[in-house]
Amino acid sequence: MHLTKLQQSGVVLVLGMLGSASSQIILRENSANPFTDMKRVSPSRQVSVHGLTVLTDDVGIELCKERYGDGYILYPTPNGGQKQFVSDKGHTLTIYARSELREESIYAEHSQMLITFSNDPDVEVEVTVFITGFVNSRLFSGVFSDGTCAGHFSITDTK
Repeated sequence: MHLTKLQQSGVVLVLGMLGSASSQIILRENSANPFTDMKRVSPSRQVSVHGLTVLTDDVGIELCKERYGDGYILYPTPNGGQKQFVSDKGHTLTIYARSELREESIYAEHSQMLITFSNDPDVEVEVTVFITGFVNSRLFSGVFSDGTCAGHFSITDTK
């Protein structure tokens, strides 16, 4: 964060600019995170993927469908950290940067994660995700991009 000090008549004013998601700026009233704190809501989440699109001419939509399909069920990694997950389709997800904002009962998150897909387990794909929802909701939605594929998703509790 770059800080500039302005001094006028004995008053010190500090101006700053927020950094990227990797700077971990988190503005919230309590420490619980409605998306990544799986224990608060349920042990698993249904991720529904829709509106897949290809961002490059180098691959076809088939690659995006192989990676993301129409969705999967996400579980916390056994004995893993709060930011590590696995899916019923063999994905592994690790969130390495996250920032969030809560205001007027609205929740917004920007995350960067590494995903390994079951059809290519030796390659980690970096994915940028924007998630929104209401603070006390059990439904979130958003958009994602891995530089090759992009799409929309929704996240709900599994029953």
